Amino acid sequence: MTNFDFSILIGRVSTEDHDRVLEALAALRRQAGGHSYQVVLADRLNDAVTDLIVTDYPEVDLVACDAKATLPAMRTDALNIATGKYIIVTEDHCVPSENWLEEFHIALLAAPDDVVAVGGCVENGVYETALDWATFLCEYSGSIAPAPSGIVLDVPGMNVAYRRMAFENIDDSVLKKGFWETTLHPVMRERGLKFFSSNAIKLYHCKKFSLGLFCRQRFVYSRYYAGIRYSRGQGVNRMAAAVMSVALPPLLLWRMRGNVVRKNRLGGEFLKALPYLGLFTVIWAAGEIVGYIAGQGTALAEIE
Repeated sequence: MTNFDFSILIGRVSTEDHDRVLEALAALRRQAGGHSYQVVLADRLNDAVTDLIVTDYPEVDLVACDAKATLPAMRTDALNIATGKYIIVTEDHCVPSENWLEEFHIALLAAPDDVVAVGGCVENGVYETALDWATFLCEYSGSIAPAPSGIVLDVPGMNVAYRRMAFENIDDSVLKKGFWETTLHPVMRERGLKFFSSNAIKLYHCKKFSLGLFCRQRFVYSRYYAGIRYSRGQGVNRMAAAVMSVALPPLLLWRMRGNVVRKNRLGGEFLKALPYLGLFTVIWAAGEIVGYIAGQGTALAEIE
């Protein structure tokens, strides 16, 4: 079958909780609405879980990738063999709700013609400890339910479905340069295209990080982000941004607190996670300072 309703792109990169992708694949088999889908899984781990996928999930199109391939490059390779009407991007540790595809379908039909992508909310699927809440809230406090309804400035980069037109006249170099919310989405906005949000499109973030892995990941993502913001010729801007990054920890904590207050939920979990969040925001700032001064280095290839 080639005329799928959805093609779901997943990059398999997680070195911890590396079999969580099996839960995601099982959840896709239970989807309501009867929508046809294709899973294109780009895999740079190529391990025993890969063998299980081959055996137990023959419907998955596997793309074997080099161990040093970046996640955006892996997604681009997956996109190039996707045949669905709509292109969904998610991650290897995210488990969809059972009406995920149906709600994407409803939102895509309801969205105006100039909407290029729709997204939803992200909920915590791993919450046994304060560290679990901290790793989730540090990244996704702004994406928890309730998500806005209607036209929005942007949508979560791992709970998003694109219309095919999103990729018209987009060079692979743009897609491989970085995460699509920082490289592709700005191009879309410049073209006058819009994003649409629905609270009914729910995805569960289910990765259980060790403290060491999350700290490393927070640093390298921040370095990547800062490293691509300005060109090498914009040295003054880079230095100014590096200096201003010193103020990031309290600003980030204030933003996270504002997210949970505005959504009127998870206040207790935020307080429980606060000591870890304080550490993470300091690491966040350090990563950006290094990125502004020294560039992204190999950070993009280290992100999982």
